Amino acid sequence: MQNQIRNWCIALFLFIAFLPSLFAQEQIDEIIINETFENQSIGDILNQLGQKYNFDLYKKEASVFDAKVSHTFEEVTLGKALDKILFGSSYNYVIYRDYAIMILPNRIANEVYSADYYQALEASLEEDTEEDGPKALVVGDITKLNPSGTAKVKGIITDAAEQEPIIGATIFWKGIDVGAATGAFGDFESMIPAGTHEVVIQYVGYADLVKTVTVYSDGELNFEMNLSAVNLQEVVVSGEAIDANVGNVQIGVERLDAKDVKKNPTFMGEADVIKTLLLNPGVSSVGEAASGFNVRGGNVDQNLIIQDEAFIFNSSHSLGILSTFNADLLRSVKLYKGNIPAQFGGRLVSVMEVEMRDGNFEEYKIKAGVGPVTGKFSLEGPIVKDKTSFIFGVRSSYTDWFLNLLKVDELKNSSSFFFDGNARLTHKFNKNNSLVLSGYYSEDEFNYNNDFGFDYSTAIGQLIFKSIFNEKAYNKFTVNASTYSSTQTDFAGEDASVLDNSINYIKAKEQFTFNPTSSLKLDIGLAAILYTTDPGTRTAYGDDSTIAPKTLEQEKGLEAGAFINAEYKLSEKFLFSAGLRANAYQYLGAGTVTEYENPNRPALDEVIGQTTYGDNETIFSDYYLEPRVSMRYRLTPTASIKAGYSRTSQVLNQIFNSDSPTPTSQWQLSNQYIPINKAHNVSFGVFKNFKENVYETSFEVYGRTVDQLFDYKDFADLNVNENIETELLTGIGRAYGFEMSIKKRTGIVNGSLSYTLARTERQVEGINKGNWYLSNFDKPHDLNLVVNINPNKRNTLTINFTYATGRPTSPPIGNFTTTNNLLIPIYTDRNQLRIPDYHRMDIAYTVGKGYKKDKKVQT
Repeated sequence: MQNQIRNWCIALFLFIAFLPSLFAQEQIDEIIINETFENQSIGDILNQLGQKYNFDLYKKEASVFDAKVSHTFEEVTLGKALDKILFGSSYNYVIYRDYAIMILPNRIANEVYSADYYQALEASLEEDTEEDGPKALVVGDITKLNPSGTAKVKGIITDAAEQEPIIGATIFWKGIDVGAATGAFGDFESMIPAGTHEVVIQYVGYADLVKTVTVYSDGELNFEMNLSAVNLQEVVVSGEAIDANVGNVQIGVERLDAKDVKKNPTFMGEADVIKTLLLNPGVSSVGEAASGFNVRGGNVDQNLIIQDEAFIFNSSHSLGILSTFNADLLRSVKLYKGNIPAQFGGRLVSVMEVEMRDGNFEEYKIKAGVGPVTGKFSLEGPIVKDKTSFIFGVRSSYTDWFLNLLKVDELKNSSSFFFDGNARLTHKFNKNNSLVLSGYYSEDEFNYNNDFGFDYSTAIGQLIFKSIFNEKAYNKFTVNASTYSSTQTDFAGEDASVLDNSINYIKAKEQFTFNPTSSLKLDIGLAAILYTTDPGTRTAYGDDSTIAPKTLEQEKGLEAGAFINAEYKLSEKFLFSAGLRANAYQYLGAGTVTEYENPNRPALDEVIGQTTYGDNETIFSDYYLEPRVSMRYRLTPTASIKAGYSRTSQVLNQIFNSDSPTPTSQWQLSNQYIPINKAHNVSFGVFKNFKENVYETSFEVYGRTVDQLFDYKDFADLNVNENIETELLTGIGRAYGFEMSIKKRTGIVNGSLSYTLARTERQVEGINKGNWYLSNFDKPHDLNLVVNINPNKRNTLTINFTYATGRPTSPPIGNFTTTNNLLIPIYTDRNQLRIPDYHRMDIAYTVGKGYKKDKKVQT
């Protein structure tokens, strides 16, 4: 009995095991066909077989399918027929679940196919049977689906109205936790599994974009984003991913939020970029109406300020109230105040990178504004639609009426005026190559009570050629030339005079960017700059002047550099960037060089002779390397630590012994007596975001040692001095500090709080007995609070509060009288006392554009 039960169980098991085979359909490649084809294309034959023998056929259009062939098949299986039809074509067939055949290149057909591949294929076949419902965006071709089941999706995010690329938009693929951020051209790239996904695109100030996308294979997916209901973002400035402060490798980088530029309280309502920068930690100025800005204990002239690739030598208009940048024309603003990438050189402390935007390629736009002391106008549009565009903008001031209202007679008798203009022409040869021609001109005039006055101007012309070779490589070549000239006039007295000086340069730069893998980015390039300066020409002004005319020899210097910078993603947590810049500098003739007994400390009473050099003959040269390195380690998705080091140098310095440079302060090239300034910069920081990146916090410490710098002797004579090196003393410097920042990005109440604790000192033989002393711009405490209240999208109340320690000064603390009754003041040691602490509160109320976006005239 037990044996019978056992035998029945075995029989039942075998029946169940083989049951599927009893009901299985015939294998698709075993279908028997009987067909004759005479001089028909391979593509037509395949289509006819699919229709007659009831199987789905997938193939990509290719020239190989146009070939004409003749075949006769009698009692031949479909598989053997396909082998014969495709013989010699480099194509083969793949069977999918006995009802579909895919015709693929041999290199793909022979691959091992993953489960993701078959899942995506199944989804595509099911999708073809659906007739109702909205269709998803489709990327790629199912016949090109990678056997791994993954696909590379790349594309560009642009502003729908301006057709400008949006830098820093985030692309997030829901459900698979894959994200990306757009780069310098608004481009992005994501590697995702094939299938149907929901993608979310976000950028500050724009409406979120949510799309359903079906991905079959590698392909492109471009999006246009619209500004949110109320457009307060008149300037499109570069941003990064919403967690960029945590995720980026560079430390100490500030990026402006355009809405903040517009909302911040400003002088007479004019939005200003540099005034907004001053609200960030580590950025300060010596006082109101001062020219330029100081970064982490650096001098004003130690900041490299570039508009596209052109140098700006004076970033302030007359009186220092407004900067030279027209906010309506800017595309991006970025300040490197910590570790400077290797592609930038020539300054010791920081880089302010300003990019201008292209004109609109689709439609014409006019914008005009009139304020209490300034007026502006801009025009942009297509010359050839989608191919050539222009943008043009001008600003001008009319402040005399305002000065006349003041109760100070000296100011009533003063006048101030500035003008600046930008023009830019952009031509797209094709989608990969474009040319930009741009020009900039500014002019300032200031007259104080007919006692003295400044006139200065900047003229810039540049050419930019951009090429995109492929998705992994692109190139930017720039050539620009500029002239900065200034005049100082003393109108009255025996010393009435006119002092002129200028600096000119020609610069060429080639930068090639290569992304061989998603983990590695390389920037390689060359740059050369030829400087020519006119240090000073002084002539008498008026008939009563006793000033003797004097002109200094022209100076010339060549600065060249080669750089490479690599950014490598070692893992999701560790991102590393390293670069090297090799510099060569030559101080060139023609010129006459005075020789001294002690060349390390020149003195007029120790002159031993002179040497004359011919045109372009090398007087002095130096060669040096500048390593740069930075790293980021991600502790959590919302927290990271960063560190950086950079070696920097500077061959061009502004000569001034006041608290802040004047527009006519001389620019001096390094030579055998005036050293090339060189510094080591280090920084370390901790970055943490909260509540889905709504709150950003950062804590940074930094240090800098300057192993070559100069300062001035007491009562130095700097104007039109052919032996200016005798008025200078060389030494070393140091700066160190701590920065803290808290930002709330969104919400009805948002804003920022920043605090800087810093110190900047010098040690120069011959000053304060060789002891360390404070720099003119040392400010230990600097606090900035910005509060924005947005009851709705159109109305914003902004309150700024600033507190800063007073800067050092060297006032007279007594005097004595000589035997001939001459009063001689007695001064403190250099920078031993401070002016009072400074604090200020500004309030602004901003009304944005109306809700009707289709209005022809916006107010």
